[in-house]
Amino acid sequence: MNLKNQAIDGAKWTLLSTGVRTTLQLIQLLILARFLSAEDFGVVAIVMVVIGFSQLFMDMGISNAIIHKQNITDKQLSSLYWLNILSGLVMSLIVFMSSSFVASFYNEDAIKPLIQLLSLSFFISAIGNQYRILLIKGMNFNTLSKVEVITAIVSFICTVTFAVQGLGAYSLVFGALVNVSISNSLFFMIGIRTHKPKLEYHHEEIKYFLKFGLYQMGQNSIVYFNNQFDIILIGKLLGAEVLGIYSLTKQLVMRPSQVINPVVTKVTFPIMSKIQGDLIRLKFVYLKIINYLSSINFPIYILMFILATELVPFVLGEKWEGSIPIFQVLAIYAMLRSTTNPAGTLLLSRGRADIGFWWSLGEFSLMPLIIYIGSHWGILGVSISLLIFQIMMLLSNWFFIVKKMCEASFVEYFSVQLKPLIAVFFSMLFVYLIMNNIELNYLIRIVIFSITSLSLYLIVSVWLNRSFIQEIKNLIMKKNKI
Repeated sequence: MNLKNQAIDGAKWTLLSTGVRTTLQLIQLLILARFLSAEDFGVVAIVMVVIGFSQLFMDMGISNAIIHKQNITDKQLSSLYWLNILSGLVMSLIVFMSSSFVASFYNEDAIKPLIQLLSLSFFISAIGNQYRILLIKGMNFNTLSKVEVITAIVSFICTVTFAVQGLGAYSLVFGALVNVSISNSLFFMIGIRTHKPKLEYHHEEIKYFLKFGLYQMGQNSIVYFNNQFDIILIGKLLGAEVLGIYSLTKQLVMRPSQVINPVVTKVTFPIMSKIQGDLIRLKFVYLKIINYLSSINFPIYILMFILATELVPFVLGEKWEGSIPIFQVLAIYAMLRSTTNPAGTLLLSRGRADIGFWWSLGEFSLMPLIIYIGSHWGILGVSISLLIFQIMMLLSNWFFIVKKMCEASFVEYFSVQLKPLIAVFFSMLFVYLIMNNIELNYLIRIVIFSITSLSLYLIVSVWLNRSFIQEIKNLIMKKNKI
């Protein structure tokens, strides 16, 4: 199977897994929004910031190094596996002991036991993480997707059951533990058949991975803080209840790109690593990635912006109507961010985790100030400050990363985004002008507007964004040849 067919096959399995998990997560969000309070969501948001940041150190940035390096020996894999186990154990202990400090910092006693429970996830993750990475490296997305679907179904049932039983924030924590336990157990049972780690550790054999991972870990740590500073500062400055409103809205808004982008980048990272020395092919693949993501994400986010007054009450319930302006601002922010996000994959495919580190460090130096200034106008101010910052980063992302890594010109890079944007603008503006003065039930309005505008968008795209439409046809018809 050639690279393109491998990518198509991987995309289909990843899309299936992503579709199931996304559907379950959305249903879960709908249910939990009605059983949990804003404060529950705020407390869990703080806990997940701590856990998410700690997870970066557990892996030590080695996962992407394993995918990037094309020839890895059993001796190296064994050494990396035991290093991962030790890191997981150490991180479990560190997070457990830090629970009191975090609870004291936020003046929320409920945080401590939640962090202590989730600290177990680090050691559990270490058991199966390497086998998960090897499945991705081998482009075995069939097996990977099956594990993800099974895990998603079981954890969904458990989380919802716990919430209905009145466990509040604990329902999310127990659900997360179920998720990590099942997935890593399955990855271990599958992976141990092909690679059984030997009881040996050779530090000299893994120096390359540690060097690559050090930059990756540094970059990921900074990126994580950049993405979570809003949660950290709002939780401290405005309290858990306000944070809960913001956190839940942000989760809902970011969901489309968090689902769609990994479907593409997870599949294309191994492929881009294989062609890293051929800049012409690499640029061709990367620009296609940007075009695909823009063509899918842009109409979704513009729809979310236009239909916010109907979507928020329908999805979250009437008590969350106050978050509508935040929802709209974050929708545009997420739309723009979805096109800059794949730059990290481009850097990793070229083995330049060091550039990613320094780029993220530059963002890190600005992000706290931007969020702090915005917080003076509440959570809406934070949302607007994030949007302004993202607009500033669009041109910088092309000039300092994309142009240097694959030699894509300004016109090449932005034209692949402009085509779907123009198609979205004209198709949805036309439908909006027709339906604006028509009184409809909000659910009927959502359905009619979405179907009509997306249908018109596809028609306009046949003219403005023909290559994307052709690739969709190829994906369906399996006319895939390089």
